[in-house]
Amino acid sequence: MELYKIIGWMAVVATITYTCFGIPVQIVKNYKRQSTQGVSLFMITFMSLTLLLWSTYAWLKIPADFFIIGSNIPGFLFSLVLIAQFWIYRKDR
Repeated sequence: MELYKIIGWMAVVATITYTCFGIPVQIVKNYKRQSTQGVSLFMITFMSLTLLLWSTYAWLKIPADFFIIGSNIPGFLFSLVLIAQFWIYRKDR
C-alpha cells in the first residue's frame, strides 16, 4: 500500500474518532440536560461549515477524494444535530 493511502486511512480514523465519539457525547449531554448551555453555537456552526466545505471540495476534486469525504460527512451530520438542539432547547419556547 502506498504511503499516501496509509496516511489517508490514519486521517480518516483520527477524524472519525473525534467527530463520531466526541460530538455524540455532547449531543447526549445536551439531551439529558435539555439545554445547550456552555456550547458555542458560533463554533458549532463554523465547524459544520468547515466539514461541509471540505466534503464538497473532496467531491468536486478529480478524482474524488473519498478519504476526505468519508471522514468529514459523519462529523457534518452530527454537527447538524447539535445545531438542531440549539433550536429545540431555546429558552423562548
